[in-house]
Parts: sequence; C-alpha cells; structure tokens
Amino acid sequence: MKHYYILFDTHTDGLSMYRAVKAAGMYAQISPTPRELSVCCGISLLVHEEDVDRIKELAEDQDLPYIRIEGLDNEFNSQRHQYG
Repeated sequence: MKHYYILFDTHTDGLSMYRAVKAAGMYAQISPTPRELSVCCGISLLVHEEDVDRIKELAEDQDLPYIRIEGLDNEFNSQRHQYG
C-alpha cells in the first residue's frame, strides 16, 4: 500500500505543517521519515493521498516550507510510524 509523506528540513517546519493541516480538517500523523525517502530532519507527516493537492495549496497560502511530498509503497507499522 502506498503511503504519502511530507518531508521537511527542520522539526519546526514539520510541526507547523502538522498544526495547519489539522486546523484545516485534514488527516496528518507525525511519523519518523523513512530512510528510503530522505535523511532529512527525522520527522515527516503521513497524509492521505486525496489531501495532497489541498495540502500543497495550504502550504503555499500560509508560506509553510517543506521539501516535497512523496508516496512510498511500504507496509504500515503502527509501532514505528508514529511518535507517542
């Protein structure tokens, strides 16, 4: 199954995007960044594929920095894919 991750340069950028996406009523989950995608700051956001275009618009409107949004066909592991 393909999962969509938003990648960031900094932890602060990730948290800002998380708050904005949640405030807009969309799903987002803070997750460790899969190493297959990047060795960036370490956190990413898991988002729903159907929200990707809205999230890009939100980021542009609110000047929220991110590296990219990328899909990865990987198995979801609830023990690894969340901070808690």
